[in-house]
Amino acid sequence: HAVELLGADGASVRMLEDDELVVRAACGAGARTAAGVRTASTTWLVGDIVQTRSTRAIADVGDDARAAEADPMLAETHAAYLGVPMIAPDDSIHGVLAVYARRPREWREEESEALDALAGSAAAARTTAELYQGVKHEQQISEAILGNVADGIVAVDRDGDVVLWNQAAERITGVPTTEALGRTPAQVLGRPLATEGAAGGRSRLVPIRRGAEEVWLSLSEAVMTDPAGAVAGRIYAFRDISDERAVEQMKSDFVSTVSHELRTPLTSIYGFAETLLRQDVRFGEAERETFLRYIASESERLTSIVDRLLSVAQLEAGGMSVQMSETDVGKVVEEAVRSAETALSANDHHFRVVLADEPLAAEADRDKLGQVLSHLLDNAVRYSPAGGTVTVGARRVASMVEVRVEDEGVGISRAEQERIFRKFYRGESASKTVGAGETGLGLFLAEGLVGAMGGRIWVESDEGSGAVFALELPAAGGAAVKK
Repeated sequence: HAVELLGADGASVRMLEDDELVVRAACGAGARTAAGVRTASTTWLVGDIVQTRSTRAIADVGDDARAAEADPMLAETHAAYLGVPMIAPDDSIHGVLAVYARRPREWREEESEALDALAGSAAAARTTAELYQGVKHEQQISEAILGNVADGIVAVDRDGDVVLWNQAAERITGVPTTEALGRTPAQVLGRPLATEGAAGGRSRLVPIRRGAEEVWLSLSEAVMTDPAGAVAGRIYAFRDISDERAVEQMKSDFVSTVSHELRTPLTSIYGFAETLLRQDVRFGEAERETFLRYIASESERLTSIVDRLLSVAQLEAGGMSVQMSETDVGKVVEEAVRSAETALSANDHHFRVVLADEPLAAEADRDKLGQVLSHLLDNAVRYSPAGGTVTVGARRVASMVEVRVEDEGVGISRAEQERIFRKFYRGESASKTVGAGETGLGLFLAEGLVGAMGGRIWVESDEGSGAVFALELPAAGGAAVKK
């Protein structure tokens, strides 16, 4: 453009980079030689243009020997030079725009002004491009942050239509971005997210539907306003707290259940003790012995509950100690079933033991294994119909000894199977069973104890057809291991 505008024979653009002027574009004789040449921004001619921010015109370079050294284009066949500073609208200087003529030439004032205007336009365009590039870069950074942040981020415009719906929002709500954009949150989620008025409220809990399930969100809201104070848009940030809410509910149910479980034996102990202390009634030796048996039985029940709570604390603190030795799993199974028949006979359940005709020695802690089986048998009886059969079996499977406890209960859904070993979790059937007495710790403890002995535990069930809880421990094959 400069060549055409002034009828020149060549042109060059030097950009100011740090403290150097670098030829970034050139045309005409010597252009290839000049391309990429770096010159200090304090040198004569081009440096003077930058430092003084003024035009430099040379009608005949033959009059000054320094010209050929200052600009490679002048060392070729060019005889005249006109250079102007490239000053942007923000008064920053970007470089030097120069034109050349093969023959000596007096540069007119209007030519100098035209070139100066072109240089100013070029500097302004470069500034705009840099600003656009900077904004684009910031946008990419923002998009990367929003795309990778764990919280759902949703932005709506003044009309309430969604203009931003990040990946976390997709994951939490189950709604793809393509379905959310251009619609209101109420249309997308089935309920509004905005609070009344222009002020954003504090974090609050909001339930939404995600398919067939209910999801609880912890939602915070920021309101954007225009200069007139009108609402220009809103930004919502939220996270899924359904699991935390479920845990809190489990804890609440656990406290309620444990309180009831502790109160029941304490009430019995207190009642029998008060009765024995009465002075107005004479009790025979048989009656006194009956009362004392009840007190001892309820005290044992109370101790069992407390031991279970202490075991949970030890598991969580990593302080659960197991004494590993060669253990006859078949005998432990038989002992556990005999105890269950005595303690859990109220519902007239039947127990069936199926032991493989082969050695069933495993590396285990005998007492801890007994506790695990007690939990599993108690669980099987609790959720089986009165008069049902509980089958307990043991067998060798490769290098492991497997124990299976099978009941005839209502079964466990797939969704519950993923949560059933969590602390405090009580199955849906437990919540519907009045007086079930289930604290939600039995299976959590069983899994922790089996894991501490180097084994694993799992559940197999189809809803409506009973459940099988299975565990496996390493078969004995060497010296006792101590953990």
